[in-house]
Amino acid sequence: MKKNFNIKSYNRLIYFFFCIILVLIGQSFLSDSIKYPFSYVFNPIYVFGSDTGKAVSDWKDALVDASSYIEEYNQMKEDIARLKIENSEKLLDYEEYIALKQHSSLLTSENRYAEAKILNYKENGEVIVNKGKESGIKKGDTVVLGRVFLGVVSDVGEKSSSVRLPFSSSSSFEVVVVPSTIDLNKENRIDSLIKSTGVVIGSVDNIKIENMGINSTVSDGDFVLLRDERIGEILVLGTLIGVSKNPASTNKNGYVSPIFDYSNVLTVFVRIEQEND
Repeated sequence: MKKNFNIKSYNRLIYFFFCIILVLIGQSFLSDSIKYPFSYVFNPIYVFGSDTGKAVSDWKDALVDASSYIEEYNQMKEDIARLKIENSEKLLDYEEYIALKQHSSLLTSENRYAEAKILNYKENGEVIVNKGKESGIKKGDTVVLGRVFLGVVSDVGEKSSSVRLPFSSSSSFEVVVVPSTIDLNKENRIDSLIKSTGVVIGSVDNIKIENMGINSTVSDGDFVLLRDERIGEILVLGTLIGVSKNPASTNKNGYVSPIFDYSNVLTVFVRIEQEND
């Protein structure tokens, strides 16, 4: 009985002899006649394979570059965030320095003050500060910056307080009007300089001043000072603007332009000890 011929067992041997024959042919004079037909048949396959390999390599390089770009972008975001934080801290430090400088240079009272930061500005004419009962603050305490009046504490929590600004409709104070030519840092007695007395009333978007004498010589630009028993000392509120010129009226009215834009103030000082405590 004959054994079946299995060609698979001779595959390697056949491939080996075929390679030797191709090498010998490549070295002989017949190489050109065989090389060019093979090149014609397999060149498109080579080009396609080469282009595909190059495309894969380009995609690999693109992915590597994209990864590096993403990493660089994230690093840049971190750097920008860090710079913003550093700059905001510098801004706060500078603003605090200016506030402290103004406060210390203008302050003449013997009272103690708690330095506070404004956390929130409300449209109803109030602000929230970051100090409360723990700092000795009480309802009714005066909030200032130097000799400039900023408001009165209207509500107190353990670690925060609400301050009612002159813009609040609940604010009403007695004031006096003095010439704009006086030096508020040097003048200690203002009785002889008063042009008129009056009352200021908050109205959210402005501060009205009423009941100024009809025969007074008040004019736009004059200083408006608080002289109210509840405050306990004379403080600067702002300057007089928009004085009425109605001769039929029994008094003059106008508006007060505050010294500071309350929405931009960051640092304030709360007077925590008053003479009437």
